[in-house]
This record gives sequence, structure tokens and C-alpha cells, in this order.
Amino acid sequence: MTLSPTVRHAVVASGVALCLLTGTAAALPAGAAPAPAARTAAVGPLGAELLSAADKVGLTWTGDQSGSKDQNWGNGGTYHYVLKPVSGQATPDVDWKVRFTLPEGQAFDSEYQQDQVTVAGSTLTVAPSQDWRRKVPQNGLEIIIAWKEDPSPIAAVPGKPDAPATWAPYVDTSLYPEPDLPAMAQASGARQFTTAFVVSDAQDRKTPVWGGQHAHPVSGNYGVPRINALRRAGGDVVVSFGGANNNELAQDITDVGALTEAYGSVVERLKAYKLDFDVEGTAVVDKAANTRRAKALAALQQRYAAKGTPLHISYTLPVLASGLTPDGLEVVRDALRNGLAVETWNVMAMDYGPPVQDMGQAAIDAGTNLHEQLAALYPGTPDAAVWKMVGVTPMIGVNDSPGETFRLEDARRLAAWASRNHIGRLSMWSATRDHPCDKPTASPVCSGIPGQQEYEYSKALGTFTG
Repeated sequence: MTLSPTVRHAVVASGVALCLLTGTAAALPAGAAPAPAARTAAVGPLGAELLSAADKVGLTWTGDQSGSKDQNWGNGGTYHYVLKPVSGQATPDVDWKVRFTLPEGQAFDSEYQQDQVTVAGSTLTVAPSQDWRRKVPQNGLEIIIAWKEDPSPIAAVPGKPDAPATWAPYVDTSLYPEPDLPAMAQASGARQFTTAFVVSDAQDRKTPVWGGQHAHPVSGNYGVPRINALRRAGGDVVVSFGGANNNELAQDITDVGALTEAYGSVVERLKAYKLDFDVEGTAVVDKAANTRRAKALAALQQRYAAKGTPLHISYTLPVLASGLTPDGLEVVRDALRNGLAVETWNVMAMDYGPPVQDMGQAAIDAGTNLHEQLAALYPGTPDAAVWKMVGVTPMIGVNDSPGETFRLEDARRLAAWASRNHIGRLSMWSATRDHPCDKPTASPVCSGIPGQQEYEYSKALGTFTG
């Protein structure tokens, strides 16, 4: 697009708006309205736009800087912006106006400087209401927007049932602050995540909640804005149930019909058509619960098949380098007996018991032996199709079993093996750990590998081609 030489426009460079003025004013045709001044580019997480005074001030987001960091305490928080004079000198009489757009799930609470705020849905327009706020000092004029949780139901953007979750690292949704899925996708290169875990509410043993937290029922808004943003950017999630802590729904809901509806409520609320069931600890040997789960999911699959929407199911089970344990094999047989179509049998390549020195080879051996076990359990299935049923999930970095460390070289070897054999899924525990640590510990927020780069495990395992 070519701009007229009379157009005044703003260019944002390093967060400061620079006013460029070219040419001379030309007479407008009779009756014509002056062309509106071009707005500045969107700035920061609120997509802030400077609607006026771009010739005098620039707008900068400072929420990532020490001393003025944005805050998020779950049910509220703040965003920090600064107006700075273009001239580099204190500038009086600036009639600035800024427009902000709050994300889904957030509502306007207050503006710390008591400026004039006009609210229209999720959009805020802020302008000075006092003379001193029209004087922009050399070091800038701060604008702090406080938000609160919006209780209004947020509709879920539908998931993508036809997009295979080939590479889908786990994300621990119980962490604070809530993991930012779109930001993680951008930084790591992953397009899909396995969000963990949906479990029973400890207070009533029937309600699906995130991470065992009563305050985060799946029926509410928790997680939905992040999932929506990821889907709008072309990604998706696999919703995982169970895990090492808390109870999976099948352990608490003893009626198959009620369990079917509980699982169905999660599918409908999140519009999630890829479900994972992490069955570990005592849940592996809970035969009654395993049978209820298989029957409920088989019924739910039939329901969605009738609607023309496939429901993709994966199970995640403990493993040894030699393959599934006898209890794990019984979980597979139980699913087969009850007519449940499990697309991926994913193994947790970790916590082997006695310390394993070569964790990369152990993961490869576990996946290879799982393939042999599945070939016996699904006789007549083509070999390539059996490999597509294989999933492998290592715990990156320092494991929680003493003496076990899954190193970056292990990740590269596992990804190459997975690509050669065209397995169905590669994952890891977890994307929220894919950061360097100062100490070699099994932390929920870092890998325990001091020398790794940000999301280096994701980038190594993400070379898996499917």
C-alpha cells in the first residue's frame, strides 16, 4: 500500500512511536473529511493502540521489566504500560488516548492512575482526566490496568479431531501461574500439548476438576482462554485424565452410565476430541475401575461416531525396558474385551526401579518391546499399524527416581528411533520442565540440567516426523 505524502503516520521502533511527516498539505475536495491519523501498531499483551498524540508520545509495554512486571494471581492481576515523549524531553499538553483489549476470561477492575476509562465489552479506552496526567515527563507516564476474573462462561473453540497428536508434550496445568500454552507453543515449536490432569474433585468424588483443585472445575473457565488461543493459532490439546496423584474419575464413579456422562461433560465443555488416560500407581491394579472406564469410553466413542466426530483415545501406562508389566498388559486386554478402540498405547519411559544409566536406550527398548506385545494382542494387524499404536513419553532431565537422568543426547536418539519406526506418538514429561536449573534436581518447573537452553528438549524431540 502506498501512502499519500500528506499522511501523518507512526512507526513503532523499540517500543517508541516515531512521528514521520512528509510533503506539504494539499487542499481537500469540497465537502471531504480529513483523513484520520493512522494508529500505532498494537503493543504488548493487551494489543494496546495509541489513538491520539502519536506525534508527541510513544507507547511501551513494561510488564516484562524488573520493577513493573505484570501480575497474575489467578483471579486478578495487572498490566503495565508507559507513555514516553518522542522528543526525549518532558512534554506538556498531551491529549493522549489509548485503547486496550483484555483477553478472554478477564474483566476490567480499575486503572491505578484514576484516568478516564470507557469500557465496551473487553475493550478499554483510557484518556487523562486531570491536567497533571497530560504532562508527560521525560521518564514517562505510567498506565496500570488492573483486571479481575470474568465469571461469564467462555465458549470453547472446537478442537481438531483430524489433526493427529503425533508430538504432544505434557503440560502440568496444576502449576501457578497457569501455563501459557500459546507462548509455550511459540517458544518451543510444539503445536499440540497434552494438558494434565483431569481428576475427581476430592470434595464430592464425582466432579471433573483440573489438578485436584476444587476451585478449577472443568465446567468453569479455567484453562479455556489458553486452549482457545492455542487452537486459534492452529494448535490443539489432548486432555489427559488421571496421573500419579488424586483419583481418576473411574475410581470414584461406580456407575458406568454416570461415568460416561462425566467423561462426556469434559468433551463437550472443552470441545476436546483427543483424550488420554494416565493409569499408574494403584489405578493400574484397580480392575473394577479399569473395566468401568473401558465400558464408559466405548459407549462415548459410539455416541460421537454417530455424530460423525471420531473420539481419539490413548492410554498412558507404566513400563519397564522389557515392555509393559503384567498389570499393564491386563489393562490392554480389558480395553479389548470391552470394545474400546485405543489408538495409542503410550508408555512412561521413567521410574524403572533400579537406576538406569542409559535412559535413551531404555526408552527405545521399552517402545520396541511394547510393539512386540501389541502385535501379539492385536493379531492380524499390519506391522506399520502396530507401530502407529506405540507411544513413548520420557521424563526429561533429572528423573524423580534416584540415579536416572534423561539427557539431551537421549532425546535426539529417541526422536531418531521414533521417526525410523513411524510410531504413533512421542511426548515428554513435561514442557513446563523444559528450562535450565541451577541445581540437578527433579523440579516441576525445570529439567535439572544447568546447561540446557530454553525448550531444548522440545526442539530435540520435536524433530520426530511421525
